[in-house]
Amino acid sequence: MSEYKISGACTICDVPCFEVMQVYEAHERNPGEPKRLGPALDGAMRVSFMLLDGTKADMTFCADCAAGLSAEHYVEIWRKVMRSWRREMKEPYPDWFNRSFANGIAAEMGRATWKEICGA
Repeated sequence: MSEYKISGACTICDVPCFEVMQVYEAHERNPGEPKRLGPALDGAMRVSFMLLDGTKADMTFCADCAAGLSAEHYVEIWRKVMRSWRREMKEPYPDWFNRSFANGIAAEMGRATWKEICGA
């Protein structure tokens, strides 16, 4: 698992889950990472989670990682989400971000392929 969540990629293994139409240039923020995404690839899944505070979070996984997803992964996935948010924000961080450190994934609520969701 990489340190940061990559847009359009599996939350665990970082394999692209959507066609990458454009990437950030060397002089831009997050060079080489997806800037514009296209259609979902086969097997790309959206998994919905209930968080400890009662809110919901959706994350993307490839078919293999979704199949092997279990509660054992939840803490590390949430840490990756927090690192990724921090990377995208500037200090001072908003209150919701600071409160999120006490949050986390409580349970999976459901899943669907991105192609089902997008009607492809």
